[in-house]
Amino acid sequence: MNNRSAAIFLGLFLSLAAWCLFAADKLRLDDVVYLDDFMSKPIELKALKATPLTFSRDGNGVIDTIGARQSVRLIGIGPERYLVQARVTNGRAEGWVLPSSMEPIPESLLKDIEKKSAAAEKVKEAISRGEIEIGMTEEDVIKILGTTREKSQVKDINGSFDQWTYTTYKKVAYTVQSLVNGTNSWTTTLFRNVPVGHKIVSFQDKKVVRFENKQDDPNQKQQRGQTIVPPIEVQ
Repeated sequence: MNNRSAAIFLGLFLSLAAWCLFAADKLRLDDVVYLDDFMSKPIELKALKATPLTFSRDGNGVIDTIGARQSVRLIGIGPERYLVQARVTNGRAEGWVLPSSMEPIPESLLKDIEKKSAAAEKVKEAISRGEIEIGMTEEDVIKILGTTREKSQVKDINGSFDQWTYTTYKKVAYTVQSLVNGTNSWTTTLFRNVPVGHKIVSFQDKKVVRFENKQDDPNQKQQRGQTIVPPIEVQ
């Protein structure tokens, strides 16, 4: 391999290594607060001085240099570095910068971020428990209860609502007896899904404002032939 080929190979190798490092860091990290989870408008910061934009948050793999007073978009806040999007020589790129190299985030905005971050974390925990919380989005509800065809619009003294209704079920055991060879009796226990109530989620502006878990009257006579496979089961 001549020097020119070796140089080309080395350049391709370094580019591939840098891309792999960048792709790995594009994964969402548990200790980083990602602003697009709860902020509707992007936050712009200016660099106080020329500072490197790196692939990795440990400062390795420099993408380009951000110029003094250059504006960047804040993507995430990590323990030691900010994840930002900035204009670079070949377009735009996301990378990591030191907070000390950027103008400080206004105190009022920082408090708002902390408040919304805590609320977003609360919603994530509720989703993991399968519980509906006021303020959840339609997407959050779908993650917990799935989709439903029972959607309607209702009005009351509090205004207009988009209402989603989910039928809930429980498994009820029943037995079937059969004869084997005309003499021996064989009993089999089976289960069927019986509707027992409804979960009703009300939305305003695509956010949950009310949640009801209604149980049917157990004394109400069930009509035969209404048992179906449900989207939700109550154990």
